[in-house]
Amino acid sequence: MSWEEVITAKKEHRHELVLSGAEISQRLAKKELDEGIFDLGALNFLEISKTCLVTLSESLGKLTNLTNLQLRGNKLTSLPASVGKLTKLKFFDASSNELQELPDDISELKELETLNVSCNSLTSFLHIGSLHRLHILDCSHNQLTALPDGTASADMLHLAQVLASNNSIEDIPADLSDLPSLKTLDVENNKLTVLPPELSGCPKLHSFNYRGNKLKDRRVAKMMDQCSTKAVLDHLRGQMGKSGGGGGKGKGKKGKGKKGAGFVEEVNELSENIMNVLRFPDSSGVEVHISPSVADCRPYIVCCIVRSLDLSSNVNTFKKFIQAQTKLHDGVCEKRQAATIATHDLASVKSPLKYDAKVPATISLVPLFRSKEITADQMVAKLWQEAEDYRREKKRNTVSGIHKYLSMVHERPLYACLMDNDGTVISFPPITNCEITKISKDTKDMLIEVTSTLTLDTCKKVLDEMLKMMLEMGLGEGSGAAGGDGPLLEGQTLTVEQVKIVDTEGIMKVVYPSRQDLQGDGFKIIKNYE
Repeated sequence: MSWEEVITAKKEHRHELVLSGAEISQRLAKKELDEGIFDLGALNFLEISKTCLVTLSESLGKLTNLTNLQLRGNKLTSLPASVGKLTKLKFFDASSNELQELPDDISELKELETLNVSCNSLTSFLHIGSLHRLHILDCSHNQLTALPDGTASADMLHLAQVLASNNSIEDIPADLSDLPSLKTLDVENNKLTVLPPELSGCPKLHSFNYRGNKLKDRRVAKMMDQCSTKAVLDHLRGQMGKSGGGGGKGKGKKGKGKKGAGFVEEVNELSENIMNVLRFPDSSGVEVHISPSVADCRPYIVCCIVRSLDLSSNVNTFKKFIQAQTKLHDGVCEKRQAATIATHDLASVKSPLKYDAKVPATISLVPLFRSKEITADQMVAKLWQEAEDYRREKKRNTVSGIHKYLSMVHERPLYACLMDNDGTVISFPPITNCEITKISKDTKDMLIEVTSTLTLDTCKKVLDEMLKMMLEMGLGEGSGAAGGDGPLLEGQTLTVEQVKIVDTEGIMKVVYPSRQDLQGDGFKIIKNYE
C-alpha cells in the first residue's frame, strides 16, 4: 500500500516531499521504499534522510522536475545511473552514506550548483569538468587520493568552494590557481607534502585550510595557525621569485618590530574601512557550549559579538539594517535553506550559552514580537497550518518560502535551540529568535548567531557577509582608533569580538573570527590580542 505522505503529495499536487527520521527508517526495515514516490512528477524538492535506506530504484530518473535532492544520512552503497536524467537538479546532497563510487551519469547534471558527497567511502571520483555551473564541491571525509578530475578545468567559472578534507590526497594541481571564483579550499588532514606556489595566483582565495598535512616546508606548516591566508599566499608567491626585494621573510621581521606589535596585519591606507577584531586568550571571552545531540538536526553554529554599534544615527538606520539582514536571508542564506541569522541584544544575554537539541514539546519560548510563551511544536504546527491555508486560498501548487524552511523542522524528533545560562531559549533556528533578546535602535553590543545544516564554512561565509554589510553601512560608533592607542583612522570602523564554540568537555570546536576569516577587498583587518 502507498505511504500516507505519498498519497497526500499526489492528491495535493505538492512540489515537496520530506521523508526523514526513525519512523521512516522503521518502515524501510519492514518493506521497500514506496515506488509511488517516483510517479510524483511535480516534485522539485525530495528529501529522504537519516534512514536505513540501502538502495534507490532506477525509477528515480522519472522525477525530472527535481531541483533539490537530499539523500544524506542513509545507508546507500550506490546511486542509480538514472540520477543523470534529473537535468534540472541544482542541489544534490548524498553525504553520510556508504557510497564507494558515483555513477558517471552525474556529469550530465549541467545545472548542478552544489554537490555534497562528504562522509562516504569513495576511492575515486567522476570527471566533473562538465559541471560548469558548480559552485560548491564537498568530497571531504572519503578515501580519495586526488582531487576529482576536472576540478581545475578552465570552464569551472563559478566554483567557489572545494572541500576535500580528511582524504588521502597527495598533491594539489597547480592549475587550481586558474579558477576565477575559488574562495575556499579545504584540504585539511590529507597526505600533502608541498603546496604549489602557483596557488598564490588564485585571485579570490581567502580561506585556505591545509592543517594536518606533513609539509616539507616547516615554515609554511607553522603559518597555517599563525598567519592569514593572504600571508601564506604571499609566501608562496615569494617561492616563485615574484615577491621582489627579499620576499616575505624580510617583511615579516619588519612587521614584528613595529610599534603596536599587537597588530597582526598593519594598516597601510588610513582612508580604508577598518574591521577591528578583538581576540581573547583561552581563559576569557564569551563561549557557546554545543551539545552532541544537535548533530542529527542542525549541527553547525558560529557566533560573534559586534561592539559599540550606532543604530540610531538617523531615523532610518535601524530599519535599513533589518532590511539588509532580510536580503542576506534571501540571498547568501538561500531563503534560510543554507543558513539562518539571528541577532541578539547582548545586554539581555546571560552567558555562557548552550546550543542543544530537545524534544519539540519541551522547548518553551516567547517568539519575536509575541508576548505569550509557546512550545516549539505548537509554533511549527501553527505556522505550517497558516502556510497551507494561504496556499489553498491562493490556489497555488508551489510551496512558499516559509514552507521550505518549516520543512526543515516539521515533524522532526528534535529541534535545535540556543539557550542562555538560565536555560531560557533565546533562539529557535531556522524559525525565530526570541523577544527577550530582541535588538532595537538602542542596542550597543550585538550577539550574532548563524546556524546551518550544511557546513561550518557556510556559517562563516554568511557571517562574513553580515559583518561586511554592517561595516559598509557605517554602523560602528565613530571612526575609532587602532587598538585604542593608535592614530585616529578615517573611514568606517566595526569592532568585532570573538566567540568560542566548545564541546561538552570544553574542547574548542570553532572560534570566529579566526585568522582565516574576513578576508576580502575594500577593508583592512586589525586583530588585537588582549
